[in-house]
Amino acid sequence: MNRSFKKLIAVALTLTMGLGAMPHYAYAYEVPEVVRIGLESICKKKTTASITEKTLLIGTEENGEFQEGGSVSSNSGFTANLASDEYIAIDEEMAQEEADELSEVLERLGFTAYIAYLGDENWTVYVSGSSVSDVESASRYSAERVRDFTGIRLDGSQASLLLSQEINPAFMGTGAENTFGINGKTYRGILTFVIREGAMTAVNIVGLEEYLYGVVPAEMPASYEMEALKVQSIAARTYAMMKISAYLSLGYEFNDTISCQVYNGYSGESARTTQAVNATKGEIACYNGKPIEAYFSASTGGYTENSENVWANALPYLRAVPEIAEDGDNSWTVTLTLKDLDALLLDKGENIGSAEDIVITKLSTGGRVQEMQIVGTKGVKTLTKEGIRTYFSAASSGSLPSKMFTINGKGGEIGVYGGQTSTGKQKSDAIGGSLANAAAKNGIVAKTEGILSSINGKNISVYEGSSASASVTPSGDYEVYSVNISTADQSGRFVIEGMGRGHGVGLSQKGAQAMAKQGYAYDEILKYYYQDITIEG
Repeated sequence: MNRSFKKLIAVALTLTMGLGAMPHYAYAYEVPEVVRIGLESICKKKTTASITEKTLLIGTEENGEFQEGGSVSSNSGFTANLASDEYIAIDEEMAQEEADELSEVLERLGFTAYIAYLGDENWTVYVSGSSVSDVESASRYSAERVRDFTGIRLDGSQASLLLSQEINPAFMGTGAENTFGINGKTYRGILTFVIREGAMTAVNIVGLEEYLYGVVPAEMPASYEMEALKVQSIAARTYAMMKISAYLSLGYEFNDTISCQVYNGYSGESARTTQAVNATKGEIACYNGKPIEAYFSASTGGYTENSENVWANALPYLRAVPEIAEDGDNSWTVTLTLKDLDALLLDKGENIGSAEDIVITKLSTGGRVQEMQIVGTKGVKTLTKEGIRTYFSAASSGSLPSKMFTINGKGGEIGVYGGQTSTGKQKSDAIGGSLANAAAKNGIVAKTEGILSSINGKNISVYEGSSASASVTPSGDYEVYSVNISTADQSGRFVIEGMGRGHGVGLSQKGAQAMAKQGYAYDEILKYYYQDITIEG
């Protein structure tokens, strides 16, 4: 990147940060200390789970607090099973040691007995497959029948115990950092289970910052520059604020998958990312005093995207900006044949006949395809927004990595960073060029509604025989243009060559890495990708 371009960006960032010196808004949000994560990737709607700890603390959980009531040990770890049955319960509260002894006595007499945790430090014994009178006679305690018991049965090498879901049972490990292991992964904090519709899902209750210890290295390589890792830490913390109520109906706040943020717990932690989280502790990206929707993607391919061009809402801080640079090679190629398209259309139940062409009908200033049509012998299938990427998921190629692409060499100019192409070559079109100029060079006249301007030398290239007109109200220098670009040739193939990976809205992770390498601080990077924000905390 040349010095003059970096200077322009630095001036823009200085102006943006200068706004932060103005009086702050009244902040009316609360950053949670503890969060609840559904461990859907390892234990979603299961009836059994493997817990690898040899000693577990047994207790209850309320509002993120663990109240210990005892402990159990097993040489071979434990198996947590969904328990839904009928039991005979000893009608007496006792200490855990007493419950252990009574259970052993009943086992020697031929009963199937379990110690049962009741909450606080109270225990009793449950018996299955027996009668009230037989249990009372053998135990010399009063007993009662418990119908429709639902909870967790924990089986170990030395004992089995029952915990009713009514008491909000919970577990903690006793190893390093008080971690516990479940189904091959290790986590900090508290383990509990949500029981719904005859199945259980594991839930990890942990401090927000400790949660981020397991998120940041899962979302960004720990080898990245420290300033980039700080950027990801704040983005992840802010994104968690946005998602905090997404899964409340399921008994937790968010899950550990890409539908929220990938969370690998203690197993995935890295010293460098933990350092970045700690260095930005409590910091949130805000707009008008509220946490933003801190979307991020791996790579944009040269230009970020306006939020309304991917989803429904136009958010003022999620405006398209040209990338200064992006780290690494972010190019990709997907090839589809007419037969591939026919198979896809059949699978989707489309009734447009045999595929003949793919026509690009809308392009943005950044070169991203905003609308295209699969043209068949009997009709047309129009794809827009994220549907452009995901429509091909059923094809052998899978979903397209991004919308920044050309087809058989036709479409917008892609992979341009700071006035240079992705290969580092200066653009052939003059700085300040426009779609009209690009069209003129191809011997056609572009129909425009207003000036089709560019940023830092980026423009739209259209091809001979196509037409273009601005069709969306511009945001600054960023516009979406109506075009008509047929991409079919005589080969019967559509070679889709693209840049970037993901939806392209908000932060580019590889862009953050490139900016960090060039000396930008984490707050500068955040304020470049998220417009007019403040960083609070």
